[in-house]
Amino acid sequence: MGHFGHVRINVWLVCWFCFMAGILAGTLVGNRENVKRAGPEGTAYAEAAKNHGEWAELERMVLESTPWRKQPGDKEKFAYLCGRRLKEGGLGWLFGLTVCAAFCFCLLAGYMGFTLGWIITVYTVEWGIMGLPSFFLSCFPQMLLYLPAWGLLLWQGLEGRAKIRPLLAVTAALLLCGGAGLEAFINPWFI
Repeated sequence: MGHFGHVRINVWLVCWFCFMAGILAGTLVGNRENVKRAGPEGTAYAEAAKNHGEWAELERMVLESTPWRKQPGDKEKFAYLCGRRLKEGGLGWLFGLTVCAAFCFCLLAGYMGFTLGWIITVYTVEWGIMGLPSFFLSCFPQMLLYLPAWGLLLWQGLEGRAKIRPLLAVTAALLLCGGAGLEAFINPWFI
């Protein structure tokens, strides 16, 4: 908890609020862009293919990454995902050691919420009612390890004492590597 004058602020609640605000913003922006492009000629993706704007590029990356994710895992895919997740986790760990950890994690929560809202919107626009189950299957089972890893990093950063905890960092790194393994080798079976 932070003390600002006579007011006590629970940083966890502020991060949760930023995450929810990000989801709302991502959903609103995603719906606004898809409604502007959707027409009688076809899906929003077909319309987006005609319009090569910034939002169309983001949608294309989300939807076209699915075939790569469906391919069976190999060492290269695992190494790529592991390196990417370890870089993200390392950045989160470094955030937790700074004085502005709460601010950084609130920004990160807002960004994660925005991308979550945007991607769910894209999945729903493209596949209708099956968009939500498709999204959840695209996140399973790696989220079973990613969420605890980010929970540990968040706890370290929002606890209030910038202290290096090697066991926590190694545990989070192992969870992130395990999640990358699940994402590379197991997740293609669910998609």
